[in-house]
Formats: sequence, structure tokens, C-alpha cells
Amino acid sequence: MTASISDTASGLLADSEKRLAAAREDNPEEWRPILEDARVVESLPRVWTCSEFVATSCLRSPALLAGLIADGNLFSRAPEDWLAQEAEARVRGEAEADLMESLRRFRKRHMVRIAWRDIAGWATLDETLRDLSTLANVCIDLVYRRMYAALVARYGTPRGAESGEAQPLMILGMGKLGGGELNYSSDIDLILLYPEDGETDGARPIDNAEFFLRLGQKIVQQLATPTVEGFVYRVDLRLRPFGDSGRLALSFASFEHYLQQHGRDWERYAYVKARALTAREQFPSLYDEVLRPFVYRRYLDFSVFESLRDMKAMIAREVERRELKDNVKLGPGGIREIEFIVQAFQLIRGGSDRRLQGKELRVILPQLIGQRLLREDAVRDLEAAYAYLRVLENRLQQWNDEQTHQLPEDPVARERLAFAMHVGSWDELVAQTNAHRQRVERYFTQTVFGPQERTDGIASLESSFDLDVDASERASMLINCGVADPEPINSRLEELRNSTYYRRLDDTGRRRLRDLLARILRMLASDAAPTTTLARVLRIFEMIGGRTVYLALLTENAAALRRLVELCAHSQFLADQIAAQPLLLDELIDERFIEEAPSRAQFAADLASSRGRMQHEDPERQVEILRQFQSAAMFRVAVADLTAGLPLMKVSDRLTDIAELIVQETLSLAWAQITAKHGVPRFVDERGESHMAHMIVVAYGKLGGLELGYGSDLDLVFLHDSVGESQRTDGEQSVENTVFFQRLGQRLVHLLTVHTASGRLYEVDTRLRPGGNKGLLVQSVAAFREYEFQEAWTWEHQSLLRARAIAGDPQVCEQFEQARIEVLRNAVRRDGLKHEVRKMRERMRENLSKAREGQFDLKQDAGGIADLEFLVQFWMLEWADRYPEIVTFSDNIRQLESLGSGNLVPQSRVDFLVDTYRKYRQRMHRLALDGVKNVVSDAEFVAERRGVVEVWQEVMREAGDLR
Repeated sequence: MTASISDTASGLLADSEKRLAAAREDNPEEWRPILEDARVVESLPRVWTCSEFVATSCLRSPALLAGLIADGNLFSRAPEDWLAQEAEARVRGEAEADLMESLRRFRKRHMVRIAWRDIAGWATLDETLRDLSTLANVCIDLVYRRMYAALVARYGTPRGAESGEAQPLMILGMGKLGGGELNYSSDIDLILLYPEDGETDGARPIDNAEFFLRLGQKIVQQLATPTVEGFVYRVDLRLRPFGDSGRLALSFASFEHYLQQHGRDWERYAYVKARALTAREQFPSLYDEVLRPFVYRRYLDFSVFESLRDMKAMIAREVERRELKDNVKLGPGGIREIEFIVQAFQLIRGGSDRRLQGKELRVILPQLIGQRLLREDAVRDLEAAYAYLRVLENRLQQWNDEQTHQLPEDPVARERLAFAMHVGSWDELVAQTNAHRQRVERYFTQTVFGPQERTDGIASLESSFDLDVDASERASMLINCGVADPEPINSRLEELRNSTYYRRLDDTGRRRLRDLLARILRMLASDAAPTTTLARVLRIFEMIGGRTVYLALLTENAAALRRLVELCAHSQFLADQIAAQPLLLDELIDERFIEEAPSRAQFAADLASSRGRMQHEDPERQVEILRQFQSAAMFRVAVADLTAGLPLMKVSDRLTDIAELIVQETLSLAWAQITAKHGVPRFVDERGESHMAHMIVVAYGKLGGLELGYGSDLDLVFLHDSVGESQRTDGEQSVENTVFFQRLGQRLVHLLTVHTASGRLYEVDTRLRPGGNKGLLVQSVAAFREYEFQEAWTWEHQSLLRARAIAGDPQVCEQFEQARIEVLRNAVRRDGLKHEVRKMRERMRENLSKAREGQFDLKQDAGGIADLEFLVQFWMLEWADRYPEIVTFSDNIRQLESLGSGNLVPQSRVDFLVDTYRKYRQRMHRLALDGVKNVVSDAEFVAERRGVVEVWQEVMREAGDLR
């Protein structure tokens, strides 16, 4: 109860108590058992004060309230299927007129129950909306079945011309009914469909179109015709194809043809909420084949904002014409604006993320957090406003069971509404309502209009740049845009105008391009190399081609456009990345893009979001989603690398993070796919105990050494822990564990390397496994250990120094690490170690160097990275038996630092080698970004090369040539 209420509200409560007292006096026998329940006595004054409809219904029929108390779930939440059972038991009537009256009494009984529980505070908002929707579902379904049976008795069963099967009527609930969020006195929006044309099979056959027309008319008559008991629901069929002029019921084929040929943008919004109330078994195929492709685009569809602005403008004109500013649904900051925000984002991203294809706003809204759509504080504000406004809407309508959204003007009605909303006065209610509506209006404006307005004055100066004018006029326009030297840019624009890309653009695409050019050219006025930057931007546009929704993305997001121009000005590499994968433009929307350095935690959160999108997708689509995650994550690293000076070691760390997360995810996907077929692998140990077997992924090379680059492949080895006599999977298609793990490894490699629409995840090399290509793809940890002790070459032990487990069961990963250290301590053949290392290095120099005369191969030539790495590996293998702690780390720098801290290598030498290694890596990194080989002039790094060669000669006792 409200702590403090107005005098008016106190008087209204007193009036309710007087009405009850009068009723008790007039009919004490009926009211005595009702008022024996303390919960009724306590709640009745408030309920009657807030709802004249409930009060009148109870006063006219005390038996209605008595029945609800006795068996009507007045005091508890109704079970899921209870209403349907109630309808079957209570709605009687063979004649249509009798059915009408019985149905209306049933509806009144439950509208009283729902309002009472809501006003008394016994039901949550979700329960109230669910109960109202369920009541409508039950009434519609019951009427449909009764009327269908009546028409079948007269004309026979409608059958499909092709299938010969009986044809049902599918009734689609739209709007809040479709979303399961119906308000108290709502009308219901319905669309009537049937699967096939044909005719009935009775003695007096009619075609299916006529049958379902009559059925639709009967249903509407039963629900909407006013009688002495009122009506059940006002029915609105205007959302059907062609509106009032269209057929009442359509076949699936006609419906599909309409959407393909005539479907409009506003209908995409409407069908977001479409839900089958009858013939539900037919809906999944209709949804997958017809509705989903119409509503949701496979790409990001920012063009929805244009249609949303048009729809909002139309509503705003209607609000002004009808003076609806105090309308909590249609007015500024009202319920409709929240719905528009959510549905707009559903249409933008729902095609690529099926989690956003839901129908319930209160379920979808929280999912917009973390989707680069709305900030958490915005979602929380919108959730609070939506809940508040929906309660307010229900309180307005519960007063007289009337469909109204208008705040009252009568002073008494205002105080009554304030009391119903648990606030002390009308002024307090207005303040609360306005606060919510102002926040909603602000978010709506920011979402739908804001990105266009936040252009730093650019759009207002020149809204469009017409490519089709002659060159001289274009030059003048360029000067007006602030371009100092218009000639080279004019030439580039002339090339664009004559390009195949421009000729193929439709009118919408050309309009968007003209708008963007006006903004871009003004941004280029202060650019150091405007022609180069423009060329990079236009190449991206040309690669986008006819997918002009990407142009809409930039049109709708001024910040994203600005970031695109900045990146193109900064780097050809970044421009090429976007041109190759235009989906990366979506990354430019996120405010974190520039503000926050990329982190593993951020990537893990983004991958978790991607994982949610993968849940109901096929394996090919799952890999495509992972590839999109990878591209976006690597792009963020590249941006931080090239524009924010992210240190090289951090770049490699982040690229390594991305690879590890993807390998872990693909291992989970592969495991799920193979165990679904064969079951889980199990083994029995020497004590007779059964255990689940696991596979781990071990990274070698650059991934193992934390030195991954943008285009690096992955050197991977797969190991399992299955041992013992009994090693089989526990599924129906049981196989030996050896077979299971080979298939698991093959599936993992396939997922990592398969080509998708946007490329593959990684190149994978598995040749470093025991036995190389001749060995099993997946081997046991025990077999790995035995191989390393008995058969491994020195170069394999060198490789093991850079190996680490990155995915799989932690205990098996620890088994591998223990085996690795044991091998490096005890399996290395130290007699002749120096000779083996030196011989391998000489062979590499002879065969792998790419340098010509006057050049230096940073990796393979004398004094280069390979010499440095081999020095470190020799020292590590030489000393590992006595100082096992030095092999803890798998990266060169920390290995060198471990050698220095253990006084195994002089610290001055360690410092020189670490510094040289970083310089080489940095230079190779820049060469890789430019797409060229690791070869530079031999005039570079002269001192560094000489120093490395001197160390090599001293340690390896061999004179090296300096090229």
C-alpha cells in the first residue's frame, strides 16, 4: 500500500468500502463467505477503487468473485495449461448465440481475476501480460475449433489440391498478442492463412478460399460482436496483405508471393511479432521459408532506420492531429518508441544472430547489451520505462475495461490513477511518468536520428555531392568542400562515375553514395594525402558493390564514417582488411574501438556472444561465425597496432589470445559433433576404474612461442590420455578410442581450415607430431613421451622448447607439461649436441635464405633471427638437465631472461640478444603488414648482425660469414 495518499484517494477508498457495506446489507448470505477470507477483505477496497469494471462485475454477480476464491486461482499464479482446461469446462453452447454469451462470461471471469491479482500486487507484470495473452489465445483457439467443426459439418473438410490433406486455418497473432505481452483492454491483430488451395470434401463442396473466408467471418463475429455481456475482443485484420481491400484469408503461396512482391518496410516490423495461435505445427516451415527471409536479412541492415524515421514521422503527425501528446503509447517517449528501438535493432542484426529473432520485448531488450547496440545503462533505463509504462497502461484500462492510453484530464480520475500507481499525488505521478518518457525519447532520438545529426557540422554544409555533373562544376564543389587541390581528386571521382560499380548502383545506392561523398570530402580537407585516402575509401565502396546497406551503416553512423576515413588515411593494410571483409565496418560503430586497447577478456566476452549465436546453427555456419569473430578481433589488434602504437609483443600476445580462443572453441565444436555420433571415449585403468578420455591441443612454433603474426599458420600436435585394455566410446555407434581420436583430430583440423564465405580460420601444420606425416594424427601422451625418449631427433627437442598446451582438459595439459620437462631434462643427447645444432643451422642457411646480393634475410641469413633462436635453444638443451626451471617458458625473450637470471649466460649478452631480437621482430612485422618478404638491404642492422655472429662463433666454435 502507498505510504501517503491524497485526500481524494482516501475519499475514493471510503466510497469503495461504503459500496461493499451496502452490498453486504442487501445480500448478506452471498457476501458472508466471500468476506471470510482476510486477503479479500484487505485487498478489495484498493481493487474496487482502481477498477470500476471489477467492482461493478462483483457487485452484479457476487458468485463470480466467490467462484474465483473457491477454484479460480485468485490467490496463486495459474498453471500453464489451466486456462485452456477452464475454457473447455465452462464455455458451453451448441447454438452460436449461446456460445457468444458463454464465451463473454468466461472472459469477464478471468479479466476480473487478472485485474484483481495485478492491482492487489499479487502478480508480477510478466505474469499479468502472460495471463492476458494466454486468455486471448484460449478464446481464439476455442472459437476457431468450434466454428471449424460447424462449417465442416455443413461443407465437409477443406483439403489441399496437391496433398489431399485436411487444411487448417493458421491464425497469426500480431503485435503484443504475438509477443505474449497483451495489455489489459487491447484489441487483437490477427492474420488468417491456410496452407493450400483446394475444396471441401462434403456433399456441398466449396473451394478452400470460400471456406476459410466464412470461417474467418464466423471467428470475428464470435469474438467482436457486442451483446448484453459485452464482447470478447475487438479484432483488427488490417495488417493482412493489402489491408482492408485484401482477402480475409490467404493461402501460404499467396501470402509468400505478396511478401516477395509487395511487402513493405513497416510490415517487416509487424512480422517480427508474428506467432501462430492455431495450426502451430505448420508454423516452423512457414517461418523458415517465408517470414524469416522477409523480416531478417542475412547481412547487417542499417537501412531500417530510414523506414523507421518515416514511420515515426507519420505517427508524430497523427499524434499532433489528434492531440495525443499525453498518450502513453503513441506520444513522445511512449511505449511505441521503446518497441521501435528494439525492433529496429532486431531487424539490423537478427539475420546474423538468431537470438534476436524473438518476439517478447522484455526478453530481447537485455540481449542488446554487448551487441554493440545499446549501452547497459540505456537498456536498464528502457527496461524500467517499459515496465512502468506497461503498468500505467494497464491501470488506465483496468478502470473501465476500456482501450485507452490517454492520461486523464478529470481531477478525480487523476488522483485515482496516482493511487493505482502507488504514488501520493497526481503531480508526483506526472513527474515519474515524464522522467521515464524523457529518457525514452532521448534514447529513441539518439538511436534513430542522433547518428545523422552528430556530424560535427559536416552534413549541414553540403548534404549531397552529385557525381553526375560535369568536371568543372565538380571542381567548384570540391573547392567548396575545402579541398585545396581539387584536380587529382576530381580525376578519381571521374573514374568512379565511369566505373561499373557506379553504373550498377540503384537509385537508393546512388543517393547514399552522394550523401557519404559530401561528408567524406569535407573530412579530407585537412588530410595530408587526400587523394590517397579517398582512393582507399572508394576501393572499399567498390568492393562492397551492390550491398548498399553498408553505405547505410556509414550514413547512419557519423562516428563510424569518421573512423573509416581516419583508418584509410593511416594505413593501406587496414583499408585492405575492410575492403576484403566489409563486415568489419560494423566494428567501427563500437565506441570501445578506439577508446580501449584490445584484451583477452574482451575477446573472450565477444566470443561468448558469438557462441550464443552458434547454438542453433549448422556446422558450416558455426565456422562462419567464428571466422567473423576472428576477423573482427584481428582487425581491432591491427588498428591498435597501427594507430595507437600497441607494442609488438602485445600485438603478438593478442593475436595469440585470438588463436587460442578459437582453437579452444573449435575443439569444443569438434568434440560435440563426434561424441554425438560415437558417444564419449572411456578407458579402464589398472585398478579397473572407468574414466572419460580427453584430447588436448599442443601449440608449437610461433603460436607456442607467443610470437604469432597476422598471417601466421598454426603448428599443432594432438594428444590424448586414453590407456589400458578397454578403450571404447559409450555411444550406440561405439568405436575404439584410437579411431575416435583420429576422427576428432581430423574434424578439428577441418573446422580450422575449411573455406567459408569470408575465408578460412587458419592454415594448420601437424607435421611436428611424433613420426611426422607417417605418425598417427592423434597420439597418447604416453606414446609421445616414449617417442621423445627413444626416437626423436635433436631438432624435435628444439621444437619442444617452444611447445605448450593451449586447449583441452587441464589435467591432461599438466601431464603433457610434466612429460615435456622430463624429456628436455633427460632425453636430450648432450654428447654431440653442439654438432647437431650447428649442422641443422648450416643446412637451413643453404636452403632457406631468400636474400640476393646486397640483401639480408632477417630470418635465415647469418646473424639473423634463426641464429639467435638456435643459440637460445642450444643453451636451453645444454643446461635443462641441471637447471630445469629455465624451460618453464616457451618464448625466446623469457627463455633468454631465464638464462641470464640463472647466470648461465652473461647478462650483457642477454640484454644485447633481447634488444636485437626485438628489433628484428619489429622490422619483420612491418614488412609483413606491407605484404613483402623478410628481406632488407644489407646496409641495415650491420652492428646487430655482427654481434650475433660473434656470439655464434664463440659459442658454437664456428666462423660465420656475414652477408
